[in-house]
Amino acid sequence: MDIEIESQSDENPAESTKTYVFDIEREMRNGQTCAGVVRALSNVMDTAPNAMKPLHSVVNCDALDALFRARRYGESRDNVSVTFTYEIYDVTVDASGQVVVSEE
Repeated sequence: MDIEIESQSDENPAESTKTYVFDIEREMRNGQTCAGVVRALSNVMDTAPNAMKPLHSVVNCDALDALFRARRYGESRDNVSVTFTYEIYDVTVDASGQVVVSEE
């Protein structure tokens, strides 16, 4: 499921930016946070994942997967988020299982 939010600039109403929110909790539970991020970006960019610039060229996918991997007893990590830039998008991954993709 994804949600699209459009906002307008107060200074220039003709300028608008879009923000997309995705639920990747399933991928996080399976230790595949990067796969969830790729799915979200693929959806926003309307591009097949194999046609995209590799995510590992902008973020360490092994570290991202490890950071959001469930703890020993299946608990998710609290208060952890990571933000990075992928092409023209700011991407924020949150321990709650949400990925927020915003145009820069």
